[in-house]
This record gives sequence, C-alpha cells and structure tokens, in this order.
Amino acid sequence: MSKDDWIYTGLLLFSFAASCYVRKIGSNIVPSGVLGFAMALFIIGPKIAYSLGICAIAVLIQQFADKKKTPFYVFLTTFTYLMFVRFAHYFLPVKEVASHTNVIQLIITLRIIGITFEENDAWLHKNDEAPTKRYLTQLPSVLEKFAYFYHFCGLFTGPYYTYQMLIDSQNPVLKAWDPTPEVKSRFQRLLWSVPVFVITNHYFPLDTLRSDAIWEVSFFTRLVYAALIFVVFKTRVYSAWAIAESICVILGIGIYPAASNPKIIVGPSDLKTFGELQNKEYIEMSSDAIVNLDIPKVEFSDGFRDGMKAWNRSVQTWLALYVHSRVKVMRVETTMLVSAVWHGTYAGYFMSFGVVAMCAILEDVIFKLVPVDPNTGVRPQWFRILYTHTIRCRGFEMLATGFLLKNASDVHHFWSSIYYWLPLLCIPFYIYSVRTATPKPKRSQKVE
Repeated sequence: MSKDDWIYTGLLLFSFAASCYVRKIGSNIVPSGVLGFAMALFIIGPKIAYSLGICAIAVLIQQFADKKKTPFYVFLTTFTYLMFVRFAHYFLPVKEVASHTNVIQLIITLRIIGITFEENDAWLHKNDEAPTKRYLTQLPSVLEKFAYFYHFCGLFTGPYYTYQMLIDSQNPVLKAWDPTPEVKSRFQRLLWSVPVFVITNHYFPLDTLRSDAIWEVSFFTRLVYAALIFVVFKTRVYSAWAIAESICVILGIGIYPAASNPKIIVGPSDLKTFGELQNKEYIEMSSDAIVNLDIPKVEFSDGFRDGMKAWNRSVQTWLALYVHSRVKVMRVETTMLVSAVWHGTYAGYFMSFGVVAMCAILEDVIFKLVPVDPNTGVRPQWFRILYTHTIRCRGFEMLATGFLLKNASDVHHFWSSIYYWLPLLCIPFYIYSVRTATPKPKRSQKVE
C-alpha cells in the first residue's frame, strides 16, 4: 500500500476509536468539530488555511446575502474558490492542494453548499402548513456551522451527510440503541475486501497501464488488466467505506426507525410514522440513510445508470438534490461536469465523466430498442447477459482507468491501446439522441 493508504487507514481507525467515546457525550456536534479540526491540523498543518478561508467566506454570504440568491452565491463562490486553490501554486508561493488537503477541501465543499440549501429550503417553506418534505428543524449558529464543516466523521473519506442528519443523531433515544449488529455486518465485508485489495494491488499495479508494456499484450489482455485495476479500486473503496459507515452508525448519523422508510441523505420518507416513532426506544432501526454503497448493484446491475446510482450514493444524492434537480437544460451533462470539477482538475476526470454522460444516452437508446417484457418485467435474458458483460462492465472498467490515471497523456496512452472503443461507440448514439429529442412545449403566456 502507498503512504497515503496507510495514513487514511490510521485516520479511519483513530476516528472509529474516537466515535466510541464521542457517542457517550450528550450534545457532541461541537466537540466532534473540534476533534475533526485538530485531526486536520495535525495531518495537513498550515494548509488548513485553504479550507478555513472558504468556510469563513461562505458563512459571511449566508449571513448577509439576499436569502433568495444565497444558494447560488455560495455554490458559485465555493466552486470558484475550489478552482482557485487548485491552481494557486502556479502563480503564488504556496504549496499545491493535493492528497489529504484536497480530500478535506472536497468534503467541506459538499457540506458548505449542502447546509446553505438546507437553510434556504427551510426559509422558503417556513409557512407551509402541511409540508410534504422534511426541512431543517433547527438553524445552526456560526459555531455549529464550523463544527459541521470540520466534523471528524467522514472528513477524510466521506460519506456526506446533511446537517439535519447530524441534528437527528443527537436524539437521546439513539444513546440506548446498540449499533453492534450494524457495525459487525460492515466489518464482515472487510474479511474479503481487504485481502482482495492487498493481493490485486500487489500483482496488478496501475503503472503498468502507463508503460509501453501494455502495447506488447493482446487487446483482450488489456481489457482483463483494466478489469483487475477496477477490482483494486473497488475493494479499496469497499474497505474504507465499511469503516467510515461504521463510524457514522456508532454516532447515530443516518439511524432512523426502519418503519419510516429512510432514504440516503434524505432521511425518513414516511414523515407521519417517523413523528410517531422518533422518540421511542427499542424499536427496529435502519441505517439505510447512510449506506454509501449498494455492492450487489455496483457489481451486477443491468445498466450504467443503476451502477452509478449504487456507487458513492451520498455524493450521487447531493448531485441530484443540488444540481440535477435545479438546472433546466442538459441536466445529465451539467451534473457530470460539476462532478468532474468537484473531483479535481485532471483531464482524466473530465474525460471519464464526459463519457459517462454519453453512456447514459447510449443506454437510453439501446433500452428503447430492446424494451422490457410486459409479462416478466425485465428485458430478455440473452440481452441482459450480452449488454452487462460487454458494454456495461467493460465500460465501467475503462472509465475507472481514466479516473485513476488522471493525466491526459496517461489516459490517452491506455485508451488508445483499447482504441477508444467506448467513446467511439457512444458518439453516434449521442448525436442521434440529441437530433431526435422532442423539444419541450413552451409554457403558455397568461393573457392580461
């Protein structure tokens, strides 16, 4: 494992131990924020100034800007700042934002924008008599905002969670709830994910894709190697998030009555049942609101869309809530662009996420050509096997290499060895979809 892997492992294990103690504290939001800030300061030192800067700017905008426009101002400012700090080392005498510093910046970016929308939505719907959604129940103070930004749970790895979820975790009922079964189920994952990661990471290094040796093997071997690199990547994430989710569970973040049908990030969807059960002890609880991976769907879903939705579900939901549902045109493309910018400035991110948008269109067109059987509710088995094990699985593996190789030259080096098969396959379908798209009817103007 790399030095960064060992540091992340240490951070996760320390956070896990700390969560067992913090859980016993009555109101632990501020102490958890102080602990997270101390951990960040210890790991990245003076570079913590990068994240402190945008936290201070965002809070000032939240306090003094026009409430209706605050989310737009914060969103634009936060991403502009994120781009600025990533390029600052080119023209200022400062160190590059990379590794742990970058991860902290990413997580805090999500939290800043998320809490801004939470506050704004609560303000917009404060007079609703019978709300169909659950809005922020308690506005945070400035100190509590900073505590949320630097809360140690998820600060270095994710998952993302809302401020409302953090408030809900302070429910005294959760102190009496035993998280052991939930934690145990996640640690059982480590029994297979860690060994697979260690073995595949040792025998199938990423640098092979950067070397000329990749041209000396057959096209089929290159695809197999990409698949194994994807295994390394997946098992690394499976392992890290098993521990990260366990920390959330111990702290009560994302834990709701099972009967309230909790959803990722959103929390309870059955508000009436939640209202009846939220203060009752010894009832069945669910951690679905914080489950960041649906591994069976990641591995075996029929298509790109389902596979993407099952991966890093908290960030996927963040993108859906605060980007996809709020833009009017080219929603998929805009969402993928924001996701690429958030991840970093490497060309590989934009190449991969750009192709993802086309893959979604490709899939839509193909699925229309092979519709679901009305009797069985699924597409023909021959098609599902063929599509899953060719375009879907091999496509995800190719996209993962772009994400991991990062640099344009390295991505081109490998993608050209497999003849850019996925983008070349997607482009005609994308053009066809755009040209045949039915324009939405214009809203009729009111006659005065």
